[in-house]
Amino acid sequence: MWWLIFLISPCLALVDREPVLNMRRTRTTPVEGFVQVRLNHFMASDTRTFPMRYYYNSEFAGENLVILVGGEWAISPEWLQGGLAHEMAEQMNAGLFYTEHRFYGNTRPFSDSSLENLSFLSIDQALADLAQFIQHVKSDLFEDGRYKNATVALVGCSYAGTMATWMRLAYPHLVDAAFSDSGPLHAQENFPEYLEVVAEAIKEQGGSTCLTSLEESVQALVDLLATPAGPTLVSEMFGTCTVIQATTPLDVATFFMFGIISSLAVLVQYATPGDITGACAVLTAANVSDPVQRLANYVTSEPLWAPCLETRYTQVVANSRNTSFDAPESQMRLWLYQTCAEFGWYQTTTSSKQPFLSTVPLEYFHQICRDFYSSYFDEARLRSGIKRTNIFFGGLTHLPDRVVSVAGGHDPWSPMGPNSTHAHQKAPVYVVPGVSHCRAMQSTGSSDTAELETVKKAVLDHMYEFAIGPIDRPISSATDVGANMALLFTAAMALVRNW
Repeated sequence: MWWLIFLISPCLALVDREPVLNMRRTRTTPVEGFVQVRLNHFMASDTRTFPMRYYYNSEFAGENLVILVGGEWAISPEWLQGGLAHEMAEQMNAGLFYTEHRFYGNTRPFSDSSLENLSFLSIDQALADLAQFIQHVKSDLFEDGRYKNATVALVGCSYAGTMATWMRLAYPHLVDAAFSDSGPLHAQENFPEYLEVVAEAIKEQGGSTCLTSLEESVQALVDLLATPAGPTLVSEMFGTCTVIQATTPLDVATFFMFGIISSLAVLVQYATPGDITGACAVLTAANVSDPVQRLANYVTSEPLWAPCLETRYTQVVANSRNTSFDAPESQMRLWLYQTCAEFGWYQTTTSSKQPFLSTVPLEYFHQICRDFYSSYFDEARLRSGIKRTNIFFGGLTHLPDRVVSVAGGHDPWSPMGPNSTHAHQKAPVYVVPGVSHCRAMQSTGSSDTAELETVKKAVLDHMYEFAIGPIDRPISSATDVGANMALLFTAAMALVRNW
């Protein structure tokens, strides 16, 4: 489960730490469907296809479409029964769909994820799948052309939010509006800012004493591992599968990434009110004098791994080279392939503004790319892929119009996404103070803060206007964490837009 740190889940986001929706149960049960899409959209002579899975809720179906975009996870029908996309479909009188990303879930172009097959796992092919899906739903082949003249609104969170934004950029003739919650847009090899936000969130929500205690615990842990008896003691405290090989840098980095850093990163990335405060109560417990034990008490209280924490790098590599889609580490293999080929986003400890010392260098991830896949995936290949992604999609230099972006002020992914300085009249950006990853995807009335509730309502208003037309009431305003009034200006300008 440690791979959730990589996106989340951008991973990950809706997979195993899927937020609880404030459901308003629908009268219509979403139905599962499949549509044949091309394996290779960019070679006309390759006519191979595969079935792409989706779910469909026709409860509010009129003449428009709201499509919830799936990312690096298996889709489920629950997200068509509640949440902001569900409310959006109701307001727009729209059919509501949830699409599955190629290679994830039950959308499997091949029988396994061998390296040869993974060459068809790319952002370009995934966006083209969505384009073909939209064309299918708007054709006579789907419900006798019911949606032939539909306007199309996309909704996505995390990496799927990235996809929603880039669909509006790459296929503006197919996508009328898009909403991205916590979607990173700038590909970057080294991403130390991630753990800087983790530290900032812990300090602001848990207090400076909590961050200081965490730093003390990590330093004490590093010191203990350097003693003769330390590796055995640490292995017992943290429940590792074997005794940590403290003289093997790759094993030490694996221990910190899998066990220590992931635990704190997942805490912050998916935090709801009170989560960080509760964790800090354990990390600063006055009745536990040993700082390493305090850290172990937290890490093992809700472990991301079972039945033990694997610290052997060679075993992690062996597990991840399993090409079966049903292998326990299948999703990690798929997502990390995308990062090695196109995105980077490696959350290293190379910054001095984070509490984990220098335990996970960038070279650790370079080694992962080579060992998980092949020596072809070296630093030059990685950097070439990242450069290509930013050239094709503009990174943070250009936000396409009719896209609404939301980021949490305490979302570790926010440094790779847009903020108010990137916003323009037709692409509003909201940064919500103190909020974590993908919190704007949930229903109104279930918000962590009043500011988040206001932003959700503004998103609904913007999306209606972008997709359908002017609304007959002022768009809800919200202030940006930067307090520079840019977002108030954006909201006010919505009243006089002429689309």
